[in-house]
Amino acid sequence: MNRLRTIRILAMALPLCVGARIAAQGTPVEGSVEATGKLVKVMAVRAETTGWAIELEKEVSFGGNAVHSIEVEGDVKKFGKLENKNVTVKGSIMHRSGTERKDRMVFVVQKIKEWKAPAGERPSNY
Repeated sequence: MNRLRTIRILAMALPLCVGARIAAQGTPVEGSVEATGKLVKVMAVRAETTGWAIELEKEVSFGGNAVHSIEVEGDVKKFGKLENKNVTVKGSIMHRSGTERKDRMVFVVQKIKEWKAPAGERPSNY
């Protein structure tokens, strides 16, 4: 009787735990975000990352977390053409969880383009 009661309680609690984990994986930061930085390819153990990141010139805060670089998800073909170039991206910030890093922010790119400095800021050989 006790064993049956324990099994029922676990069976009822399991969907709640799974539902909470799924919700945490896709929690966005409010609204659309724009950032500028250098697009670089990232290598990670066990392919935990998206493979691409934007290195920001200065520390930026997304959803209360200050970062110097952020992983990006999007069109890999476009990323390949813009590798190691300064880019401007528009999109949203999502939280993802994995096995090695429980919670990390990922920039889901909707638009990406190469960033060009304004004419007054360009060096003479630009």
